[in-house]
Amino acid sequence: MKKINVLYDATLVCNINKKNYTRSGIFFVAYNVLLELLKREDFNIYLYSEKPVKLKQVIDRYKEFNRCRVYKSFFDNYTTALAKRNTKFGLLKFLDSLQVSFIKRLNKFYFNHFVSFNDIDVYFSPMYAVPHFISKSCRIKKYVILHDTIPLVNDYRKNVSHKWFYNLIKSLNSTDKYFANSEYTKQDFIKYVPEVKPENITVIPLSTGKPYFKLNDNMYINQIKRKYGIPTDKKYIFSLCNLDPRKNLVFAIKNFLSFVEKNKLDDFVFVLGGSHFKDFEAILNQNIKNLGEKQNKILRIGYVEDDDMPALYSGGEMFVYPSLYEGFGIPVLEAMKCGLPVICSNTTSLPEVIGDCGIQINPYSDEEMINAMEKMYYDRDFRAECVRKGLERAKLFTWKRCADVITEKITEDFFNA
Repeated sequence: MKKINVLYDATLVCNINKKNYTRSGIFFVAYNVLLELLKREDFNIYLYSEKPVKLKQVIDRYKEFNRCRVYKSFFDNYTTALAKRNTKFGLLKFLDSLQVSFIKRLNKFYFNHFVSFNDIDVYFSPMYAVPHFISKSCRIKKYVILHDTIPLVNDYRKNVSHKWFYNLIKSLNSTDKYFANSEYTKQDFIKYVPEVKPENITVIPLSTGKPYFKLNDNMYINQIKRKYGIPTDKKYIFSLCNLDPRKNLVFAIKNFLSFVEKNKLDDFVFVLGGSHFKDFEAILNQNIKNLGEKQNKILRIGYVEDDDMPALYSGGEMFVYPSLYEGFGIPVLEAMKCGLPVICSNTTSLPEVIGDCGIQINPYSDEEMINAMEKMYYDRDFRAECVRKGLERAKLFTWKRCADVITEKITEDFFNA
């Protein structure tokens, strides 16, 4: 059977060298889907990026990508544009010719193995819009993963960092195929982008960035707690997110403080992982009365190393995630895989992830949040049942299963065309 030549947009994968907000959930989707597709006998996988030098560095540094070939479109398109440019001034024309010569030499030096445009059967993007030189081709089948419609819901058109999203929205059409990270995301795109046909969107199960698991080594857990400044003699609620208002973080902290005050718990703290937040303390002071005397109950530990996450999840009492909008909700799944019971919102995609393995609440109800914390803290049998169910349900969400769905869809479309 003929192998399908897939050109994979590896732009996000190039963030593998960074340890900051760029290694978000979508980065791990791009990275893990690529690793799984590379295992498939159905495909020849080639990599594409508008920053080919950075891509080459990733290929050279990480052995899992050592055998990957690339598409040299950036060099080709740029040198062609320079060569065709009708520069009137002799000096500029000479400089253009030097650039063409230099880039061709750089091209030869960096990439010994290419895939040509005519060999491409399928273009696959884990996030970004299909580039123009691919979208013009009727022969190449195109697939894009859709993650959420948050910029549309919150109207982020003036936010430069979301330019990629509006380029994606403009590119969506009735002929290309799409993968959605949840049924909720699928329905949202159908609602906001009527050009997309429902039958052209296939829902895929995501998984966690790393192979998270429950740890029972208390000595190691305490070692990691000390690393992040968490007192080893304290119990803690864990939460992992940024300060986007939709994460509803002030709501979570406010109700945690009410919970510990009501129940007179001196040995319980709220541990917040994620990038450092500018003006976070000012925001809390604006929203929480008498916060000053309770500051020691809130520990902001900043960015957490990937390898330390299982210990922080495994050492907690519960995971709280009252987000107002999620396309999927990977942190909820991470907590479940590590045996940490979850309290999360009953909105958007989160019910699809948690099922009946924790407590779902109205993310605007103080009463429901406090009651959920009390239930999870004091009812140890219920908590143990949530842990058991969560560990079992988490087995449904694997990158292999995700890639199985993607592979089945692409091969079906390709060979039945």
